[in-house]
Amino acid sequence: MSFRLEKLLSLRQKEEEALKNELSRIRAEIRKLEEEIEQVSNSKKITEEQLRSGVQTGAQVAFLIYLVQMYDEHLKKLKLKLSNIRKIEEETLRAYLEKRTERRSFEKLKERYVRAQLLEADRKERKIIDEVALQKYIKSLEGR
Repeated sequence: MSFRLEKLLSLRQKEEEALKNELSRIRAEIRKLEEEIEQVSNSKKITEEQLRSGVQTGAQVAFLIYLVQMYDEHLKKLKLKLSNIRKIEEETLRAYLEKRTERRSFEKLKERYVRAQLLEADRKERKIIDEVALQKYIKSLEGR
């Protein structure tokens, strides 16, 4: 007799794997966003240093100020996007951990089932061996 919940165990394993892959994808996206934020921050710092050098004309200064403002807006949008993705990561991680716990529970049930089946098979085998030994003993007594 096979484990009745094998299909559920298989389903839980597939769901867990899908969530694990989704979590990896989300984390890669987070790393990419963090790198982009770092690059934009560095570009902003360079622009601010150019602004502080004071060798630009009025039009150049106005343009550099405009660039700094654009960098600030872009950074704000990137950080908001990063915050939203981190929330999604938390939800996905929570779901993944839940599925992993479910899968482990099913695996423990399967282990108990297999152990019980082995014990039952061992018990039946011992019973047969005992019956055979008893029959041999009875025959040996009759032969005397």
